[in-house]
Amino acid sequence: MNNWQERLLLLKYKGGFKAALFWLAKILCRVEIHFFYAIDLTRQQSLPPSSSSKESEKTSFDLISLNTPRDLTICPSGIIEQINSQSGRGVSRLIRENAGVYALVQQGQVVSQTNIDRSDVIRVDSPTLLDIHLKPGDVFLGYLYTHPNYRGMGAAALLLKKVHEVTRNHGHSRIVTHIRSTNVASLNTFKKCGWSRIGWIITSVRGRLLLTCHLSRAGVTISTVKQTNQ
Repeated sequence: MNNWQERLLLLKYKGGFKAALFWLAKILCRVEIHFFYAIDLTRQQSLPPSSSSKESEKTSFDLISLNTPRDLTICPSGIIEQINSQSGRGVSRLIRENAGVYALVQQGQVVSQTNIDRSDVIRVDSPTLLDIHLKPGDVFLGYLYTHPNYRGMGAAALLLKKVHEVTRNHGHSRIVTHIRSTNVASLNTFKKCGWSRIGWIITSVRGRLLLTCHLSRAGVTISTVKQTNQ
């Protein structure tokens, strides 16, 4: 299947037509758009579970929370290795950098995972190297990954709901994240879980920040980071 065929498959999904247009903009205008989404945990109301989330809740998923070095010592090494393979920086480094890692696990298999960064300034490398400045009480969700064998079962939505509760219990009021405009699956999952769009950024395909929209009034400031040669 070539790249065009893959993008045409977007039309099958809710929001797929818009995602296809954003993909065309990337090809024709050489720009990429990332949306910023957030959920206000102080105003969050219980959402009626969808059929997929009901299916997930009937499945025996266990929540793994990794927030301290001690958590790493009591978590099975096989689970840590699986999480590391999809976490980019690795669990140990994330914890050292003031992040928590959360995963749904079933019989030794990591089903879905995410991380919550509690730093005052969040550094990301996608779509380019940026510093994201949040307002007090905010945390940042760095990524959301679901194992291919469990996609379409509502596992990611179930994990998000559990993370909402854990994050609120830790005293935080809002979670912020950014999502590529063509990532239909993630966009639909976050919307289903009560997240709303607070702004977006436009970058060139070469990684130059071109424009930020509506983020400042949402209490989020973006600054570029100069990359230096090592």
